[in-house]
Amino acid sequence: MIVLMFLLLLLAAALGVLGAVIKATLIIVLSVVLSVALLTATAYYVARHRWRRFTRELQSPRDPYAR
Repeated sequence: MIVLMFLLLLLAAALGVLGAVIKATLIIVLSVVLSVALLTATAYYVARHRWRRFTRELQSPRDPYAR
């Protein structure tokens, strides 16, 4: 796999498009990193919200006649 990537980089350098290849790769990698960070932050806030709601329900006084 690494050999294939190295050969592709050499080919891009030989054809004079190495800068464009590096820019496209950078855009793809940064998009993936940003997506993972956004999904992680969203999951964290949702889990925190549900945990707080759960603890609030446990601490609230209950009416034995309420449904």
